[in-house]
Amino acid sequence: MSQLRMKELKDLDKEALLTRLTEYKKELSQLRVNQSVSGTASKLSKIGTMRKNIARILTVLNQTERANLRKLYAGKKAKTPKALRPKLTKSRRQALKPKELNNKLRKTIRRQAKYPQRVFAVKL
Repeated sequence: MSQLRMKELKDLDKEALLTRLTEYKKELSQLRVNQSVSGTASKLSKIGTMRKNIARILTVLNQTERANLRKLYAGKKAKTPKALRPKLTKSRRQALKPKELNNKLRKTIRRQAKYPQRVFAVKL
């Protein structure tokens, strides 16, 4: 089986992609059985291309699903699913948002009102 092209895969619908995926998985399992039994070089090189083809199909499926989810949640205020949220790092996700950073406690506001920062006049 030759290498698949992403352009071709993006044109296919979900059912066609899923049928191709099952075919490729079956073929990959047959190639692995042949590898353990005989191990001819021509069959061994096909394993890599089959794995890549399966990965390409799964990538296209995930991309289309995420695109559909984006369309679904485009104008809504509801929480977006985790798949659509920015990944970032754990510390960046858990960090305070800019609005939360600017918030001050009532105690801090009172203290600043009672004791404002002093302004010193410098004589020249």
